[in-house]
Amino acid sequence: MHIVFIVGSYYPNYSAVGKCAGNIADALSKNHKITVICSKNHLNQNEEEIYNSQRIIRIMTKEKETRFNLEENIHHAIGFKRRVNEARYKLYKLSRVLKTTISKTSIRIELVQSYLEALNNIIEPTDAIIPVSMPFESIVAAVQYKTTYNKKVKVIPYLFDQFVDNENLHRFRFNKNLKRTSHIELENKLFQKTEAVLAMHSLSTHFKNDLLKLSNVYYLEHPLLIKQKSSSIKACDEKIKVSYIGSLLKGYVTPDYLLELYIKTNMENTVLNFYIIGNCTEVVNYYSRQFPNNIINHGSVDKETANKKMSYSDILISIAEKQGIQMSSKIFDYISYGKPIIHFYTVEEDVNLKILKKYPNVLCLKQDEELLNENVRAFDDFCDNNYDRIIPYEEVAKIFNDATPEYTVDIIESIIMS
Repeated sequence: MHIVFIVGSYYPNYSAVGKCAGNIADALSKNHKITVICSKNHLNQNEEEIYNSQRIIRIMTKEKETRFNLEENIHHAIGFKRRVNEARYKLYKLSRVLKTTISKTSIRIELVQSYLEALNNIIEPTDAIIPVSMPFESIVAAVQYKTTYNKKVKVIPYLFDQFVDNENLHRFRFNKNLKRTSHIELENKLFQKTEAVLAMHSLSTHFKNDLLKLSNVYYLEHPLLIKQKSSSIKACDEKIKVSYIGSLLKGYVTPDYLLELYIKTNMENTVLNFYIIGNCTEVVNYYSRQFPNNIINHGSVDKETANKKMSYSDILISIAEKQGIQMSSKIFDYISYGKPIIHFYTVEEDVNLKILKKYPNVLCLKQDEELLNENVRAFDDFCDNNYDRIIPYEEVAKIFNDATPEYTVDIIESIIMS
């Protein structure tokens, strides 16, 4: 069978969702032909290549090309020209925000058309399309391709993130609320034209409350549980290596409480490393300048490097998004190494807590100023007592069986063959 994935960022600069898709594509490629349509990560990236027996096709919208060019102009300019280019970039970003705000739905038509064009350029027959969301445009393009060009193809959306209630995507809360009905109607319309829907457990409440007509939904976990090699060996005189690896976004996933707590801990025993993308660099750098021997911002790293840092770290830090409705795929990455995890959350209903309470090596701390001193003591005790405790992969796999790629692959194959 020929199976086509449609994703956002993929190899070699995987997004969190792209890595989940990659694990499934890797497993399926053992018995099936796999094509992956994804977005370019930079202007000069190859439009096509073969990786892990997969054909990768990369697309770029005019909007993204313009943004990349503006960023390049800023990077290469100095003085007055740099300020002019920065102003142009801000104006362009503002124009995109306004366009998204005044549109009926938060769908980028350019991206849908680019995905659709790539699908139409594939010569060999396609048996199934797995659009991976986010971006949600992948689903729009896949369903449009099925209804317009190839009614026999099976479309199986694979949902990791909220679309309807994603404030970060819709830019503003009022925009999210204003378009909520339209977005639910769009989801219902699209999903009814698919063979089945794969969705994370954290999306079940939305499906049950807002998408009542759907019965072909399979609830899964992030397929990130793959046996990893843990290489952390702490020397007697070495500090405990504590690491946060992933995105930080203002108003969504923020490091402020972690940093405020950490500087009150026994920092003589630990070093806090950040391997991050996002727009919280300034606050991390501020604390790093104050405590250069204990807080280090390594900036953005590729997936291979991120994996090495997880392997070499003694303790891994997780920070939930503030509303607690989005399951963090990073947690399963962490769990796969069997490492101790310290999870920071804001609301008692945080969906990540349901997963982590089953993991034998975790400390969950609520981001509450009144609990700060108590949390500092708990942080220190956990680091001192658990830094060298590794949970065997076989034990983890038994606890989280549905987070293994093989579990999801079995479901996908059964849907395609039915």
